[in-house]
Amino acid sequence: MQHTTQADANHLLQAATVFTVATVDTSGFPTTVALSALKTPRSLTEVFFYTSRQTATVQNSRRHHRATIFCYDQTTYASLMLKGTLTEVGEPQLPANWRQQLTPFQHHLAYKEPIILRFQTLAIKVRPMMTIDHLELRPHPTN
Repeated sequence: MQHTTQADANHLLQAATVFTVATVDTSGFPTTVALSALKTPRSLTEVFFYTSRQTATVQNSRRHHRATIFCYDQTTYASLMLKGTLTEVGEPQLPANWRQQLTPFQHHLAYKEPIILRFQTLAIKVRPMMTIDHLELRPHPTN
C-alpha cells in the first residue's frame, strides 16, 4: 500500500500545474492561494514556489510554518494533499539557474520583491478516484 500511495502521489505532484497553498493567518483562519511551482525537480519531500515577499502567504509562513498544498486531476478525479512546513529559501539553497526555470507566467508576474518558498512534506493524503490513502513521512513540528 505504501508504494502505491507514493507512486500515485508522485504522479499527481509531477502532473500538477497549479497548487492551492493554505497557510494560517493571525486570526487562526486558513488563507488559500493558487501558486505554480518552480520547474526545479519536485519530490514528495519538497516543492518550491515563486511568489512576492509582500503576500499574505509569506507573512503567514513567517509566523506559523505549517501549511498544506493541494492539487487535483480533473480527468481522473484524483487529488493530492500534502501537509508540511513552508519556509523562505535563500538563493544559495537553489540551483544556480533557478531564474531560467521560471514558467512564462511566473516571468510575467515580474515581482519587485520575489521570494522562493520551500514546502517540506510531513504527511501525504492521496485520493485516487473515490478511495483515500494516508502516509506520514516525518513527525509534525511544534511550530
